[in-house]
Amino acid sequence: MNNGGFVDLSHFGVELMLAKNLFNLGARTPIVCALCGIKRKAANRIYWLAHRQAPIKGMLPWDPQWIERSTVNNLHASIFLGLIHDYVPEHYDGIAYGQQFCDAYALYCRIVAHNPKPSHRESASEHHRVLDINRAWQLTQQLRASTLRFVTCLTCHARHLCLHQVTQRPIHCPVCQTQTGIRRRQSRVLRTFSQNAHKTSAICLGRY
Repeated sequence: MNNGGFVDLSHFGVELMLAKNLFNLGARTPIVCALCGIKRKAANRIYWLAHRQAPIKGMLPWDPQWIERSTVNNLHASIFLGLIHDYVPEHYDGIAYGQQFCDAYALYCRIVAHNPKPSHRESASEHHRVLDINRAWQLTQQLRASTLRFVTCLTCHARHLCLHQVTQRPIHCPVCQTQTGIRRRQSRVLRTFSQNAHKTSAICLGRY
């Protein structure tokens, strides 16, 4: 029977609440459909009832190298996927996985919002939230497909993400790599300064 495009949501229960929570966190329609197990028309109807406008359309973020683009990216991805890895059973699927995913992302948001010393990029993001929920979903797909893995930093022993095909040793987390790079640059600057100072002193002494 033709109902004029109206979608009856009366038989939805948990799916409806999860979809609303995901939309409130900024999830796009395809992700809501995947996590809630509902059709696009039902998801669009839920979004319309909550926001009185059509959901955002367009391509979902997809960058398999995103965690390597910056230290901040890796830190935020490691925080979120660490929650997924530790608290979401691997056998979870469907609506159960969707609920756990939503809870893990909400917890990630609370964690990063209390960052006492945010970086410039984190300060530019709402509530210091560099990782949006749509990219978070992409990262969970990479983790489940084993294209991402956790490794332990040999310097600080913190757990962080790396691409599965990365096998070089030793493995250091992005923070330690950054600090090592800073120390090396400082060492080069000091060494150059010392050499130049020695040359200058020798020239000055040669004048007398």
